[in-house]
Amino acid sequence: MISQKRLDELRRELNKAQSEISTELRTEKSRKRGDMNRKVHEIRQMLTPAYAFMSQAGQDAVVDRYFNHMEGGTFIDIGGYDGVTGSNTVFLEKWRKWTGVLVEPVATHLDRAKKARACPCLGYAVSDTAGTASFINVTEGFTQMSGLSDSYDDGVLKQVRDNPRHKEEAIEVETKPLTAILEEAGIAHPDFVSLDIEGGELAALEVFPFAKHQVGIWAIENNTGSRAISDLMRKNKYDLIDFCGRDEIYAMPKA
Repeated sequence: MISQKRLDELRRELNKAQSEISTELRTEKSRKRGDMNRKVHEIRQMLTPAYAFMSQAGQDAVVDRYFNHMEGGTFIDIGGYDGVTGSNTVFLEKWRKWTGVLVEPVATHLDRAKKARACPCLGYAVSDTAGTASFINVTEGFTQMSGLSDSYDDGVLKQVRDNPRHKEEAIEVETKPLTAILEEAGIAHPDFVSLDIEGGELAALEVFPFAKHQVGIWAIENNTGSRAISDLMRKNKYDLIDFCGRDEIYAMPKA
């Protein structure tokens, strides 16, 4: 059992680390911010029992700050896994009364999400086309990193498969473009879209009709750090406002 003295020492060490990283964040502008924001987020989770944000790297906290703690917003959570673990939207739904939909093609994860979340949970994989496609379902190891076979980045997939606990299966899933998800959800202009589909993000965004849907803020996973996503988002008038882990956060400039 850890003594109170040791607990106090650990708390001081965590507070010091948080202060040092927060100071660095004031001037750091590069992708290094992603890992730094993740570390601060994890420290706050350890230090503060009332800290309710549940994302992997502070994405939900960034969205909450951006909207000034707004209640009643709307979200589209693409690649939502079980709806709770590392979720970018469960805080918004539970504490800010946001509504939206969660999209997850793996049946076991989808069933858990349906039990844990109030929002509708849809069993699709988001792609650039509607139809069916082969999907790599990671059943052991990095189970949050399943994705469409055709768009999965080779380097990232190798890292996933190098995990000693790794197991996977190939399944067929129904695919829909992102705009079709918004139409089915009845949310043409969501305040927040979280897009986490293990390498398929660029293809999904290249066919997305930006002029048709006004999205307030995006969290887009970019495992490889490719500039293609940032170039596309900038072309469509979005500013890159932060990094959270491997996610890039984009927002439409406020009036």
